[in-house]
Amino acid sequence: MSAAQMEPTTTTDRHIFMTRSHIVSMLNANAGSSSVAAAVPLPSGSERHELLDHPAMVSAARSCVFVKEVARSMGFPARTISTAQLLIHRTYIYRSTPPVASSDLATACLFVAAKMEETIKRLRDVLAHSYINSLTLNGGTPIDVQSVPAAVTDKMRPTVLAGEQYIMDAIGFDFRTTHAHLLYVKLAKLAGVPKANIAVDGWTILSDSYFTTLPVQFPSLVTAAGALCLAWNLCCGSPRTAGNTQVFQAFGSGKGIEESANRRGTTSNGLDSKQNGGGGGGVVAPSGQQRPRGRDRRRRPMSLDLTSEWWLEFGVATEDIQSFVRQIADFYLLFFNSTVASAEYIERHKSGLPSKEMSQKIGQWRMKLSSAIGGT
Repeated sequence: MSAAQMEPTTTTDRHIFMTRSHIVSMLNANAGSSSVAAAVPLPSGSERHELLDHPAMVSAARSCVFVKEVARSMGFPARTISTAQLLIHRTYIYRSTPPVASSDLATACLFVAAKMEETIKRLRDVLAHSYINSLTLNGGTPIDVQSVPAAVTDKMRPTVLAGEQYIMDAIGFDFRTTHAHLLYVKLAKLAGVPKANIAVDGWTILSDSYFTTLPVQFPSLVTAAGALCLAWNLCCGSPRTAGNTQVFQAFGSGKGIEESANRRGTTSNGLDSKQNGGGGGGVVAPSGQQRPRGRDRRRRPMSLDLTSEWWLEFGVATEDIQSFVRQIADFYLLFFNSTVASAEYIERHKSGLPSKEMSQKIGQWRMKLSSAIGGT
């Protein structure tokens, strides 16, 4: 199947939540149509790591790290950072070989995200901070923003503006997005979790998920609920006392990642339907049957009991929670297990991808879980 056949042709079709295998198929199809990308050999890793190890996704992760550093130095909020990272992944999925450098593409994505989230900054300021960050990465001495010569930003401007046009064309001018961080805060408040551990851990997990394609695979409510669920399980003394056996079973079989069809085309949001830009549509059930629309419009619960399948109250399928938790845990385990991590992973870890402390927590939790349920 050619890249043209696999790529959606309308704006509506582009805004879908893809399965992991479909993303890999699109990346390989795009690579097959490019002599440059085809020349890059794909690693012979396990199925779980195939997507993370893909050359296009390695470049996307590098751009995500870069854009986060630039955004932090400029004081952008979390929603702008996550939107910029989401734009990076969507661009690389549809156009895996951008004509500009990864740092320039990241800068362009940040500039577009700032407009989308109405946290607009002057292009010169964005370019200046991008230049300083690039200078630091290359071993140069950091300088003050005001000291960046106008000639430098003027030289960067045409490339970044061309990157902006490339991004908008790649995503089909579809600027719809939801804010997983805002949903996470609402869920954490409903659950009454303490900020000192569970809330902070979940926030870290949610932020790190934007280094991967998970926000492209799942609606924002799934990523927020999955991050809270995993963070709560990390704080339990023993996996058997956690209660969420449905999540644990996702690790017990040792088989490949189970992917549910119910997230594709989903725009459900049980907390705030206005964020979807199109209202609350029905949620597709795992069986393929559409659930009644009334389920999404019912009153939200006043509190959450984390020992139950609380995500069902918002129309989120257990299969999606399982898949999200397993994939994000596998992502962390790459940087925790020294027998798996290669020199390339260690190098990525040094650049801030992902949180080192969270990698250790996930690794220790995974070993306890394997001992408790006899998993792989």
